[in-house]
Amino acid sequence: MHSGKLFSIKVCGAFDLFDRHGQSVRPAGRKDCALLAMLALTGTHRQTRTWLQEKLWGDRGPAQGAASLRQALTTLRAVLNGGAEVLRADRTWVWLDPALCDFDHMAPGGQGGGDEILRGLDLREEGFNDWLRQCRAEQAAQDGRWGAVGMPVQPDRRWYVDPPVFGTGDGLMGADGLAETCEMICDSLVEALSVIGLHAVVDRRAGTTAPPPRATDMVLRMRGLGFGDGRVLSLGVTDGFGALQWQVRREVARHGWAELRAVQMEMAQLLQDFAIRTEAASLKGDRWSAHANGCQALVGMLVPGSVSSREIAQCSEAAIAADEKGIYHALLGLSHLQMMGEREARAAIDADVIMQSFRTALQLSPGNGLVQALSGHAFGFFLHDLERNAEMTAEAVRLLPGSGVCWDFHAISLTYCGRYAEAVSAAGRAVALCRGTMAQPMAQSTELYARLMAGDTRGAIRAGEMASGVIDFRPTTMDLMTAYAREGRIREGRAKLRLLSSRDPDLSVDLLKSPDYPIVNLAHRTAVVEAAGQLGLA
Repeated sequence: MHSGKLFSIKVCGAFDLFDRHGQSVRPAGRKDCALLAMLALTGTHRQTRTWLQEKLWGDRGPAQGAASLRQALTTLRAVLNGGAEVLRADRTWVWLDPALCDFDHMAPGGQGGGDEILRGLDLREEGFNDWLRQCRAEQAAQDGRWGAVGMPVQPDRRWYVDPPVFGTGDGLMGADGLAETCEMICDSLVEALSVIGLHAVVDRRAGTTAPPPRATDMVLRMRGLGFGDGRVLSLGVTDGFGALQWQVRREVARHGWAELRAVQMEMAQLLQDFAIRTEAASLKGDRWSAHANGCQALVGMLVPGSVSSREIAQCSEAAIAADEKGIYHALLGLSHLQMMGEREARAAIDADVIMQSFRTALQLSPGNGLVQALSGHAFGFFLHDLERNAEMTAEAVRLLPGSGVCWDFHAISLTYCGRYAEAVSAAGRAVALCRGTMAQPMAQSTELYARLMAGDTRGAIRAGEMASGVIDFRPTTMDLMTAYAREGRIREGRAKLRLLSSRDPDLSVDLLKSPDYPIVNLAHRTAVVEAAGQLGLA
């Protein structure tokens, strides 16, 4: 055991726990041992209470499962926390302090053979046994490839940014200006990937020493060509073999700086969209893949209805377990807000747990515009702190002025505050920046909301009909119903009301009036109630 370590946790072969003197202090309870082993085999040695309850006490109700977990933690603390806080927990998370523990599967030359992980520790819990089978299979597949058994597996992909290639077609345009343009766009591309948690970005522009791309890696190449009074800018993404996977090409005027700025933002947004889709598609059940799980959660946020709120939460938790980042904590908090917004299991959501996710996100990534936008939305939607919501989303668009998602949440915050003209403008900016990406329908849904409250009912309907054809989102259905009722389009309004009622069988005018129904702006609530009554809701 290394000096300074208080305990050694053995997961290769039969589970055991040794103190600093080499004496076995293994807990008597099998589930106590299983809980400790699950934390040991998690990449950051941290898991949520909910995840642990589902795996170890999945056949019990939430209250009974939570009580069983508390009892198990009390037992383990008695064993581990005599000299220091080895095992810690808060309202959301349970974790081990890796500075105080040795893990045999992470030691150099650790045992191989995935079938030997936790030998004999199978329980009569389907969730745990499924996790253990997957764990053993993954360790067997990795044995000999990655070295130490049990190390968290990051996605087998890096994103390389190559030095830009540029030139002039006819000698009339200096290469210096074109080089500066290409470098500026490359800076935006690196930021666009980093802000969504893709930290494995290899920027080769500064001569960074890095291994050559593998087949699964992605390589970004920016090209610029000057000709006469214009320039052609092209961004391509290839795999490690050089096969083209994605490309975008734009032409701009030589001195069209506003146009150039727009192209810079557009390329960053389109690349980010491509990266999210690519990483999410590689999920394939890999529980340690931070990138894939994080991007799958992002897809669920950007395209409501494509991923369930519970799956967004599970993917966010898996991403945090593999690589703790602020954006993943923010997505976890947002998944709970979506459950409230879609009226899923409202009573089971703890307010402190929700806000702790956002506080942790802000602590880890205070300069991430997406984290600011999502956290600000929580303060507005959940706590009704509209001033702080507007301030945080304004900071988000300052940090990421080219992010359509940040402008989207800023437009929502402005509408909450009753600043409708500004909200319409911000929503229009969001739609423009999200054009051609998966986030476009969500931005159009926000435009529906802003225009509805600004009194532009026909404009609201145009935006809402485009959004509702793609996303399945309760607020979109509700606002489109309200807009149809205002325009006297009763048949279409009743169709949307039926859709709302099918999602929420208890829907009534009294429920819409109640603060339990998730509507923030009071004028908005009045409009919805009037429309529902006009359409025949009792």
